[in-house]
Amino acid sequence: MARIELYRQYRQVQVGLHTKILNDYVHENEFKQAAELLGILDKQNRVVIESDADKDALYDFNIYGKIRDGKSTLSLFADNYSSINQLENELLTAMLQSEASLYEVIDIDKKEGMIILNDIFSNKNQPIKLIDLSLSNSTKQSTLIYTRLHHLKEFSITSGLGFIFSENHRDYILNRSRKMLKKMKTGDTSNDRFIVFFQLNRSDGLPILFEKVK
Repeated sequence: MARIELYRQYRQVQVGLHTKILNDYVHENEFKQAAELLGILDKQNRVVIESDADKDALYDFNIYGKIRDGKSTLSLFADNYSSINQLENELLTAMLQSEASLYEVIDIDKKEGMIILNDIFSNKNQPIKLIDLSLSNSTKQSTLIYTRLHHLKEFSITSGLGFIFSENHRDYILNRSRKMLKKMKTGDTSNDRFIVFFQLNRSDGLPILFEKVK
């Protein structure tokens, strides 16, 4: 099977899983809980969305963030769900193992829809092969991307989340994020990092097109 066709199949399955989780497990109270942690719940108890990136982040945080008594909504869903085929099972496993991180774009192959990334927060220094048809056509080398990756057999895909920062702001973003993380008190490092980069995206992020996954 061609790699791009396989990618499209994973995307279709991913949309289905995200939809089931959001419809069955995330209701008004859960959305507001996540919004409060992200700092976008106003004094009138309303969720304040300023951009598509805010909406994507709110969906992602509700699904993957460990904000339900220390567990993610995804894990609660997986405890009660049986995969219908091997593709879905593989993707769900990758989703459960995924974490968001900050990556640098090393190389781009627009024909294959592939982006080679380096995880800035990892000591492994092992290039990651990401396929994203929209992002590969709208980003450039050395750009910084905060995203959540699902690592599959042949390549990785994003969860649909993406915060983009200019390579010219690399030192500022890294230094600022470290200072902000020291002030976080959620008790979970992955949640803290997500909230910090969500806030940095609001103040310093660049608009860019990701594959839409809801």
